Amino acid sequence: MELETVVASAPPSPEPSKLMPQKQPKMLYIAGGIALTLVALAWGLSLGRGKQENNQLGNDLEGYTQDGSTASRYSNTDYYYELTLPPKWSEIKHSPLLSQITLFDADGTATLEVIATKAQGTLEAYLASTDETNKTKIKINKTTPIKVAQYDGLERSESWSAQAIQTTATYIKIQDLLYAFILVPAGGKNTVTNEVIVRDYHSTLASFRLTDTSQLGQDLKSYTSKLVEGLAFKPFTLQYPQSWVLTEKVGTDSLDVSIYRNNYELTISQKAVGGAVCLFSDSPAFEGSSGDLRNKQYTEITTQNGGVLRRYFNANAGAKSTIFFCEKQAEGPYFQTPLSIGGLAYYVPAKYDGDIVAEMDEIVKTISPQ
Repeated sequence: MELETVVASAPPSPEPSKLMPQKQPKMLYIAGGIALTLVALAWGLSLGRGKQENNQLGNDLEGYTQDGSTASRYSNTDYYYELTLPPKWSEIKHSPLLSQITLFDADGTATLEVIATKAQGTLEAYLASTDETNKTKIKINKTTPIKVAQYDGLERSESWSAQAIQTTATYIKIQDLLYAFILVPAGGKNTVTNEVIVRDYHSTLASFRLTDTSQLGQDLKSYTSKLVEGLAFKPFTLQYPQSWVLTEKVGTDSLDVSIYRNNYELTISQKAVGGAVCLFSDSPAFEGSSGDLRNKQYTEITTQNGGVLRRYFNANAGAKSTIFFCEKQAEGPYFQTPLSIGGLAYYVPAKYDGDIVAEMDEIVKTISPQ
């Protein structure tokens, strides 16, 4: 019996007098923290002041020589990234209260602000939301797709009305972390026109590197289904990374949940279908409605609440492959399909990435019948 029908379809920092010119204009920061809204914060960095407090939250500048010139590698352990600074660029010391914002002096003619924060949704949706909030304060002159190292991003020319300046801002989003790189004019200028500084800015972006990817996507989103009247399936809860999207379709006598990212999709379907026993190579003899999977290799997954599942490759269908699941009976030696929470399946590219499938398995492990 074919089971497809029962499953849902550093060098020391220079003195401040060497970092910033006289009459430094107020610089606009993107407010960090959980929301990271584009609200202007005024902060003056003047020559007359002594050294400000150094950020002691795990940041480090390390000098080295590249192509005969001295450059610096900056590492931020709070937000898991590293940059290479061009010669004559240096970190500006600032309060540890703003650890999500790091400032660099760009040879006295501009300031690079790097802001890191947690954020949900896509980069485009996030920017659209913040742009709406700040439409009277910030004008977007031009938007261009750009690469920051190997990551896709957006570079924008932004006019900040309160400061009467024009900045270059580049944004990338990697799972649940959003990074913004903002080049702000200094020295009384209202825009950055120095081609060397602009080139060095892009060179710094190209040097961006994540230092600890294990910390990404740690903030999971939760989903709880409702009971579908007239069906024997249980409602359930699960968790999934913010980089994945969940959709729900509720019918009068059905439920379809899809969790997807790019060409990878995990589905859970509750509808009136027949059940069957999955006969694997280690299954006892069975008489009745069953599917012969004894020639199938399987991966066994134990969920966080102790459920035991087996997933197996079903078939290729053009550019797509299907992977189905069976669940160990609560009382009995057999696996069966559909599961107690419905039909569970993966739809993946024919040549799929094993790491992404493993990420899908982590979602499955969080499924808990209610």
